[in-house]
Amino acid sequence: MVFSHPLEAPVSNRLRLLRVLVSLVFASFFLLAAAPASQVEFLEGVASGEVTHQSAVLWTRASQATAIKVEVFDNDELEPPKVFQQTVRTTPGSDLTAKVIATGLDPETRYWYQWRRGNQRSRVGTFRTAPDPSEVEDVRFTFSGDSDGSLLNGAPFFNHFEVLDAVRAEESDFFVYLGDLIYSDSFVRTLAGMGPAVSLDEYRATWRLNRGFATLRNLLAALPIFTIWDDHEVLNDYDGQTVDPTRYANGRQAYFEYLPTAEVNLPEDPVCAGDPLFKVFHYGAAMDMIVLDERSCRSADVADVCQGDLAPTLPAPLRGLAGLPPAPPAGCLQALNDPTRTMLGPVQKQAFKDALATSTAKFKVVISGEPIQQFWALPYDRFEGYAAERAELLDFIRTSGIQNVVFLSTDIHANLVNQVVVDTFTAPQPVATEFVTGPIARNTFAANVVSVAGPAGLAQLQLILAGVAGVECQALDAFSYGLVELDDDAGTLTVSLKDDQGNVLPDDLTTLPCTQTLGP
Repeated sequence: MVFSHPLEAPVSNRLRLLRVLVSLVFASFFLLAAAPASQVEFLEGVASGEVTHQSAVLWTRASQATAIKVEVFDNDELEPPKVFQQTVRTTPGSDLTAKVIATGLDPETRYWYQWRRGNQRSRVGTFRTAPDPSEVEDVRFTFSGDSDGSLLNGAPFFNHFEVLDAVRAEESDFFVYLGDLIYSDSFVRTLAGMGPAVSLDEYRATWRLNRGFATLRNLLAALPIFTIWDDHEVLNDYDGQTVDPTRYANGRQAYFEYLPTAEVNLPEDPVCAGDPLFKVFHYGAAMDMIVLDERSCRSADVADVCQGDLAPTLPAPLRGLAGLPPAPPAGCLQALNDPTRTMLGPVQKQAFKDALATSTAKFKVVISGEPIQQFWALPYDRFEGYAAERAELLDFIRTSGIQNVVFLSTDIHANLVNQVVVDTFTAPQPVATEFVTGPIARNTFAANVVSVAGPAGLAQLQLILAGVAGVECQALDAFSYGLVELDDDAGTLTVSLKDDQGNVLPDDLTTLPCTQTLGP
């Protein structure tokens, strides 16, 4: 007879149980490893931006939180070796968006890129790097803004962003996506039973709404972009010094999450709601591009002080002809000309002056969300509504002898070519040239005027723009964009304003083309 220790049986049972548990753990591990991972999709496409002569910002959004890799190649077959690669993780904290700065690139070189997890791949995007800052080269780029992708009953209220197909057909070096990239507070949202975006998730959803347009996704995959925001990325006509800080922060975070733009090396200014998005890009030796943030730091407007006067700065005789009282309400002109009020904030304003003064490029192209030319009518939200600072900036350009300053802007949903002067009557010498274009998808300026004043009111306004404001070309009723061509050999910069079919727009009054060449 064999006797067992009293604890022998329980110990054996525990060992057997342990072996079974270990086997189950290993079996589960191998089953999970062998099981196919859920499919990763890149539904919002890909994008590149802020290209320099040796880098580019690359963007995408995945359908889930996961690790994905971006790969950059120097050929459209994506044949090795890879020029650049980096793995990042998408998280709910950035709404599953991913952004990488690809470095070590060569100047004036075309690259192709994709994002992937394993064999699950995004579409292929492409971009061309900028020329070396020491090299004078031809440059060709496009610009526009004001893209309201709001839906009503499931359909786009305005259009399908067809302008962007015409932009893509230009095969330019890059696209400047210039202000009001989304309409987080569109009136269409109200028609659809929604209010304006307030929360971070609501802002994010508005960006995804626009990315639902194939025209935009195709453009972003085809060429790099440079961007700046205006008001509708946060709230109509907001100013940084009085905006609700949480709402501003939500709009700002969504802006950086959904665009191939880097939130680095921005100037700091305590008067601003956030660091102004001021940047300078040297695109070859012949062109510097200066990007202004005209929202984050601005003072409140003075429309209330002026009681909404239609043309407060218009000389008294012309006010009479326009059917206005001889003078605007008391205190209005003083408020408009208050030197303590600002569009840019002191730090950004000085950075702007420094960028202009130190630029060695022949052409200084200023990317401005708001027009700086003088319209006279309803100036409050534009540079005219901050008259002292506007005069200061233009006087600086004039007295410093800075030549070939070109402002590119959108916002007013119209196409205008005009010389920028301090004042049409008292200081009419041209200081710069401005080209205004757009919208991509929004009511045009003409449509807005006709809805208020009828066709006769529009005709009267067109005469005032040409005769009083000195506008050289106006096309007020077109979905549109601008094409900029810098010719190295000729030493010229030509800007043409075009419709959504790629045709140069004719002036509303003379039918002459809205195109102008600066230089040599």
